[in-house]
Amino acid sequence: MFYSLTRMIRQMRRRKEVGVAVLLGVITISIVGNTLTFYFFDRVERPEITIWDGLWFSVVSITTIGYGDISSTTLGGRIGTAFFIVLVGLATFTTAIGMAVDWIADSRQKERTGMGKSGLRGHLMIINFPGESRVRAVIKEYRDDVYHGSAEVVIMSDKLMELPFHIDGVSFIRGDPLDEETHKRANIARAGQAIILSPSHEDPRSDSLVASIAFVMNNMNPEIDIVVECLDFKHTALFNVSDRVSLVYTLQLANNLLVQEAQDPGVSMVTQAITSNQIEGTISTTFVESTPTEAKPYVGVAKQLLDNGINLVGVVRDRTAKVSFDGINLAEGDGLVYVAKTRLSWKALQGLLS
Repeated sequence: MFYSLTRMIRQMRRRKEVGVAVLLGVITISIVGNTLTFYFFDRVERPEITIWDGLWFSVVSITTIGYGDISSTTLGGRIGTAFFIVLVGLATFTTAIGMAVDWIADSRQKERTGMGKSGLRGHLMIINFPGESRVRAVIKEYRDDVYHGSAEVVIMSDKLMELPFHIDGVSFIRGDPLDEETHKRANIARAGQAIILSPSHEDPRSDSLVASIAFVMNNMNPEIDIVVECLDFKHTALFNVSDRVSLVYTLQLANNLLVQEAQDPGVSMVTQAITSNQIEGTISTTFVESTPTEAKPYVGVAKQLLDNGINLVGVVRDRTAKVSFDGINLAEGDGLVYVAKTRLSWKALQGLLS
C-alpha cells in the first residue's frame, strides 16, 4: 500500500494539472479522518474534548507544526493519527509544498525566458528587439510622459532567449511576431498600444515583415493603436491596413533633420525639445470630437490657442499633414498637433475656442 501511495504521489507531481486537485482532496480526507477518529476514541477518556479540538490537532499535525498542546492518548486515536497523518497526510502535504515550489520556480523560469503568459491590461507592446540601447530609449521616452509614467511594457521577439536587462514593469514574450499564439500570450486583446520596430535598418525586407506583423495585430485587435517604423517611403502602401496604424519614417526623418540643421542651425535643437517627453512643453495631439455649428477657420483657431499659451503647429486630416492653415476650417476627426505644457482634452480645447 505504501509503495502504491508513493507511486501515485510521484505521478501526480509529474501531472500537475491533475495532481493539485487530487492532493487537496487527499489532504482534506486526512484532516477529516483524523479529526473524527481522534474525537470518537479520545472523548471516551476525556469528555471535555470537542470536534474542534480534533480539527486543531489534525491541522497542526499535518502541517508539522505540532505545538504539543493536545495529542491522542488512546490506541484507536493513535492508529488513526498514524494512518491519516503520518502515512497519508504528511506525505501528501510535503508533496503539495514541493509542487507549489516547483510551480513558482517554473513560472519564474517561463517569465524570464519569455515562455509565460501576460495578464496585463492597457499595456504597451514593443515588437522586435533591434538592440538593447534602442529598446531602453523607447521605454524611457514612453514612460517620461506624465500619463504613461507607470505604463506596463511587454517586449516581443523571437531573437532573444531572455531580456538582457531588468526594468520594473517590463516583461518578455518570446516567439514569432507573425504567430497569433505569440500575441495571445502577450494578451494583445487587452493591450493599449503597440510599437513595431524595424528588426534591421540594413535588411530591405524589414518593411515587409513589419507590415505583416501590423496586419496580424490589427486583425487580432482592431482597437489597438499601432505605430510602425517604416524605413522606405516607397513602401507606404504596404501599411494600408487600418486608420489605427501610424507610420514613422525614421531614416527619412533623420536625413531631413540633418539637412535642415545644416541649412538652418537650431532646427535640430528645437525639434529635440518639442518631441521629447523629458522637456516641459512638448508636442501633443488632440482629436476634434465635434464640428462647431459655426465655421471656425484654422487661422483664427491658431490665434485663439496661441493667446492661451498653446502653439498650433499642424493639423492631420485624412492621414495628411497640413501646416498651412489658409482656407481650412475646424472639422470633426481632425488631429490638432500643438506645443503646450501638457496634453489637453478636446473638451478643454473646446472651452478655449468658445
